Amino acid sequence: MRLSVALALALGGACVVPGISFAQERQWSLDSTDREAFLVFGVPDTDDVGLSFWCAIGTGKVSAYLPLTAPLLKAGQHTDMKLSVDGKLFHILATAALEGKEGRMTLEGTFRLKDKLMGVLKGAGSIAVTVKNHTDTYPLADADFESLVNACNGVDAGT
Repeated sequence: MRLSVALALALGGACVVPGISFAQERQWSLDSTDREAFLVFGVPDTDDVGLSFWCAIGTGKVSAYLPLTAPLLKAGQHTDMKLSVDGKLFHILATAALEGKEGRMTLEGTFRLKDKLMGVLKGAGSIAVTVKNHTDTYPLADADFESLVNACNGVDAGT
């Protein structure tokens, strides 16, 4: 899927010192092309990606994208993705898919940029994502949702 490639590109811009290995933690990274924008929580230059948000520019929609670490669903199955943002609960209909050569299971749900969820994400401290009684929590302190919204709306940050 194009998102997997885009996520790798979004995380690939970090500084790397050849021959030196650093233990890194996941961090938020914003990247965009002329057609898509991505806000990714992961370790730069690795396949270690957690929750991500992305959009096709100009559509007015954004997707929450989550690699699943356990086989909770079957490919093509729809489920409720529960997002608890600083205590406020939101529900997104999401679809499971198999990606990559390894057949990793992912889940993706779409919502509108103008939905209350996006407003709550801006400036929030954390988000808990629940799928089939499995919950993962992610920090949002450095997640730049304002710039993601601007990019998704086709607004150049330099203007």
